Amino acid sequence: VGITTITATSQNIPCSTLSGSVSIATNLVGMVSIDGVQVITGNLSAQNNAALNGLEANDLMSIGGLALGNLTTLSTLSMPLLSSATVVNFTALPELQMMSFGTTIQKSSSILITNTQLTTLTGINVTTVDTFNINNNLALTTIDLQLASLTGSLDIEGNGYGRNITASFVDLVTAQNMTFRNCTEVLLPSLANVTQDLGFYGNNFQTFSAPNLTTVGGLIFDDNVELTNISLPSLTSINATFQIANNTQLKDINGFANLAVIKGALDFSGNFTNVSLPALTDVAGGFNMQTSGQFDCTPFSNYKNSQVIKGTFTCAGSQSKPGTAGTTPSSTSSSTGTAKKGAADHLQVNVLTMVGVPALMCGISFVAGLLHLLL
Repeated sequence: VGITTITATSQNIPCSTLSGSVSIATNLVGMVSIDGVQVITGNLSAQNNAALNGLEANDLMSIGGLALGNLTTLSTLSMPLLSSATVVNFTALPELQMMSFGTTIQKSSSILITNTQLTTLTGINVTTVDTFNINNNLALTTIDLQLASLTGSLDIEGNGYGRNITASFVDLVTAQNMTFRNCTEVLLPSLANVTQDLGFYGNNFQTFSAPNLTTVGGLIFDDNVELTNISLPSLTSINATFQIANNTQLKDINGFANLAVIKGALDFSGNFTNVSLPALTDVAGGFNMQTSGQFDCTPFSNYKNSQVIKGTFTCAGSQSKPGTAGTTPSSTSSSTGTAKKGAADHLQVNVLTMVGVPALMCGISFVAGLLHLLL
């Protein structure tokens, strides 16, 4: 057990299993070939070598971790028998366009691929993973895995700028935490449960649908400028915040027909004109709904009055600057059924009840007499 350092460009390790880690010397130049060893219980790592342009391990089948970082000329990565890597960590590999894994890596607990020139993730097709982070790979246009279970976090961000980028996880059923940014398509047709947050930020897709999603921790759609439709017909409960904000093309929010319970806050802002939440029975936190569009707040004022909404209540349409939770509406004159207007209406009824009809008539006679004197 320890670290074996590779000091030659061609090195044979005369044992099928190496208990420990393997490190490639930082002064090696060109292609490095490692033969003989089939299992490395620790890591195989290569770091901070601008002259290493290739790495191959023809017999390697299983590894504790594959860590490659700051290899600015690495363009060839070949491990034709590798099928298991507990950790995959690729960082700053600007010349690496593809991975040559003869089978595929099917078992891994953590995958991080950032700042590479990869055009595809062919060679990695895990079914279960703890963390999966793919970010800032500018040539990557498709992320398509048969992932079925995510026990930690998934982050897809900043890939394929200037191109279409599709993130497809058609077999994924359960997840803990998922974040998508800068995608033109996200496919989650089998997703049923997310225990923490499911967030979409700055994407370019027009529609999003998760037909089998029933429960989620927090749900966020923020700054998705092309989004026109959200469809989550099976969603019944959100266990934290439900936020829809700054989605400039989203006019109708009507894809939540069975949403009954929000255990956190509801926070909608944008320029929508219609929101339909017909099955809503409980909002445990605050309620903020602000839009620049013409909007009828009456259904939600009714929810507040009937204690469906338990927390603070703000609802306002025709806002010049609709804001998220904690911001005060710029005006409420054109909104309908807001908390403020409802309170004013209630106050007016109380005054009329106390004054009574005779006092009201007296007030009218006084005003009429005054006008007669002035004329």
